[in-house]
Amino acid sequence: MTLLRLVITGIAVLALGALLGWYYFLHGAQQQVTTDSAARSFGSGAPSFEGTAGSTYQNAASTLGESVGGVSTSTPAARLWEVSQVPVAGLGWQNGSVPTLRFVERSSGNVLEATPSDHGIMRLTDTLRPEIYAALITLDGSVLERSVDDSGTLITFAGNVATTTETSATSSPDMLQGVELPQGIRTIAADPLSDTLYYAIAQPSGISLVSTNWAGQKEKQLYSSPLTQWRLITDGDGGVVLLQAPADGVEGYAYRLQKNGSLSLVAQAPGLTLLPDASTTALLFGTSQGGTLSLFTQSSASASPQRLSIQTVADKCAWGPGKSLTAYCGVPTQTGSQQFLDDWYKGIVHTSDTFYEVDAQAASTTLLYDPTGDTQNGLDVEDPMVDPSGQYIAFTNAADQSLWILRIAP
Repeated sequence: MTLLRLVITGIAVLALGALLGWYYFLHGAQQQVTTDSAARSFGSGAPSFEGTAGSTYQNAASTLGESVGGVSTSTPAARLWEVSQVPVAGLGWQNGSVPTLRFVERSSGNVLEATPSDHGIMRLTDTLRPEIYAALITLDGSVLERSVDDSGTLITFAGNVATTTETSATSSPDMLQGVELPQGIRTIAADPLSDTLYYAIAQPSGISLVSTNWAGQKEKQLYSSPLTQWRLITDGDGGVVLLQAPADGVEGYAYRLQKNGSLSLVAQAPGLTLLPDASTTALLFGTSQGGTLSLFTQSSASASPQRLSIQTVADKCAWGPGKSLTAYCGVPTQTGSQQFLDDWYKGIVHTSDTFYEVDAQAASTTLLYDPTGDTQNGLDVEDPMVDPSGQYIAFTNAADQSLWILRIAP
């Protein structure tokens, strides 16, 4: 009997231990499931697909701790405004009484509108065009979007935002309507003052330079070249400048296309980058050789180039409006590469820039703004643009394609 009691007691203890072990095993497993579910956002509210700014911007802003009402948490009084942490493909100021910037989301192709006076953001289109790698927006709101299809073919879409979205801040987004231009366009530019596009398209013997309107009609062959690596720059007077793709230390050339189809030399230098003024014959041009950058100003077509005290590339500069011969440039604090221009275009290196004001007539520079006091981000200025009123500079940060606006006046 004693032995039987001991056996029964032992069995009871083992059973109790097994039950306790199983309980703690299930409890731990449940805690792990709860932790995993929380990490995967199970139980969280579904992403919003409403709002004036649209789902992509709104959900990203919410995740990153920003306001989700279409307005950034920074105040309009702040001099520097991060408009969008969502990568953008292109931007462009609009004509109007109030400075207004339009930009294209890289991921969706949607067009949004930002007003720096109140930090408001509104989505204008809901036409999904994913993976837009480059975009142009003209002063009248025309939109050019570039992407690549599954076969690697370059796709170029030219369109316009429906005007109903401009009548009310509560209007629903509209479609982006337009046409696809010929496939294989290597580079393209839009005249800022007319309904004209210029593009270079591949041919068996090189490229052909073509002009057309935004509807893809009235095509005109302007020039042919056996060289394929060109950049097109519209100078604002109905003409176009052809710039050989810049390469560090390689002699570069820029030509203005004349009405008779001939070319006239505009500038020549190693690692040449160029920025003509839309209102005058003035220009800025930069050189890059062995990691050393230089920037020159030329106040008119007949004037001699003057070297400036700042070291940057013309791609980081933008002219102010009118004939004041004032430009604004992002200037790297350091380049960190012996082949800076090549590495910067490839996205291998990024810079942390300060802003300088350039007086092209006097060939002088003045420090305009140092962003280190207002943001921890290093701002690698790319595609800067000054609004028609001369109050703001919009640009993208090349490091992450985020969009920023700087108020020029302190």
